[in-house]
Amino acid sequence: MIGIDIVEVNRIKNMFQRHESLFLEKILDAQEIHELPADRNRYFFRRLSCYIASKEAIYKAYPDGDLGWKDIVIRNITETPVIYIKKSDETKKIKLALTISRDMVISQAMII
Repeated sequence: MIGIDIVEVNRIKNMFQRHESLFLEKILDAQEIHELPADRNRYFFRRLSCYIASKEAIYKAYPDGDLGWKDIVIRNITETPVIYIKKSDETKKIKLALTISRDMVISQAMII
């Protein structure tokens, strides 16, 4: 199964500026939040956009489709991502590919 998602970085930045920590706590676990840059600069918003696009792509590719934001946990997102699905007893191999530009993030997830 394959899933793809495209996120506009400025849209995520605007959402974050309206809701700040509530926004982060709704979609990311504590370790994912810790992996974000400390400074709220363009790298922060690009990495946050990577998490959102990747979780959406995984959700679209996942055969069950019954996942929430925090059911998908991603470690090391911009290097060699490691993905955990909390609701699954099965072990599925998930490949993640990211394209990051100044304005957009595109994520592709493939579940084998």
